Amino acid sequence: MADTALVMGSFQDIDPTVEALDRLRELGIPEENISVLSHIPISERVLGRPHRFTWLAAIALISAALGFAIGLFFTGITPNLYVIRVGGQPIVPFPPTLLLLYEFTMLALILGTFTAFLVLNRLPDRRPEPYDPELTTGRIAVVVEAPADRRADVVATLEALGAEDVGEPERRSL
Repeated sequence: MADTALVMGSFQDIDPTVEALDRLRELGIPEENISVLSHIPISERVLGRPHRFTWLAAIALISAALGFAIGLFFTGITPNLYVIRVGGQPIVPFPPTLLLLYEFTMLALILGTFTAFLVLNRLPDRRPEPYDPELTTGRIAVVVEAPADRRADVVATLEALGAEDVGEPERRSL
């Protein structure tokens, strides 16, 4: 495995940032090795980047279905296993069953989505990550993990587009 170099350059505006991303792709830097840091979230479409697939929606749907199945077990099957007849009422009354099905579905949905969010985003992550204090003033940073032999090309590309503070980024635990 070849050695890699981490290079960061910060921009004042979004337009040179988008141009830098295009030029880095032309240099042959894979999309997954380029990160954009900002004090506000910037849409992938604004940056001209492809949409990243995430499993979060599928996991949420599966969690909701699992919660619904657990709710059906507790509200429909359990009362039929331990039958208690009360004054001519149905063994499984409809209105309370709906409420409990909703509650079990939402409980599993919330717990499953929250857990999936933490796992998919590797949180909590104690490893030091690239950081620039200037990001809080509205700057946009482009962080590139490039092969060591391409480091000079990456630095030249970022500097040609007006990036400031081009070099090895400071690393902090977030």
